Amino acid sequence: MNKIYVPESAAKNEKFADTEEITRIIGVNLKRNRLERGLSLDEVSARSTVSKSMLSDIERGRKCPTAAVLYKICEGINVSLPSLLRAPEKIIEVSKPKKLEQREGYGTQTLFKYDINTSMEIHKARILPNTEIPAEAHGVKIWEYIMVIDGVFSLILDNEIYEIGKGEAIRFLANREHIYANRTNKDVLIYYIVYYGA
Repeated sequence: MNKIYVPESAAKNEKFADTEEITRIIGVNLKRNRLERGLSLDEVSARSTVSKSMLSDIERGRKCPTAAVLYKICEGINVSLPSLLRAPEKIIEVSKPKKLEQREGYGTQTLFKYDINTSMEIHKARILPNTEIPAEAHGVKIWEYIMVIDGVFSLILDNEIYEIGKGEAIRFLANREHIYANRTNKDVLIYYIVYYGA
């Protein structure tokens, strides 16, 4: 069997929003909190000791504030840090079909990136015949849910092999090393959810 190793750093980086996205989220949340309190930029500046121009740039998504600046803003307008960092909930979001990102032995596509509101991300993967994909242990509360769309998928966990056929699903606590495998001569197509817990 081909053994494909996924670098731990790549898996971890997938979880977090990029800098542009978090900058935009902070700006939107700051403006919403400011307007809800009926405050002008001048008033927020006076309360927080952060310059009006800096506050304006943050609200417009032009600058990503440091932790010290965020702390001053939170203290100045009496809001919690999570309220500035939380991504706005989306009532509906459509994921359009894309080409799978090809790697040696398999291809993946992220359908929905990690969302702080749901604590999960959703992916699609096609595993080529006779391929194993070892994965590192994740956090203590991280669960994986795998649904098999086509073929026979094998999960190797604690030296046990769980074979899951088309239309079937499996979930497991991913706090230990595990292996995604296709032990057949045909492609396997799966959808999988990574749930990061409360």
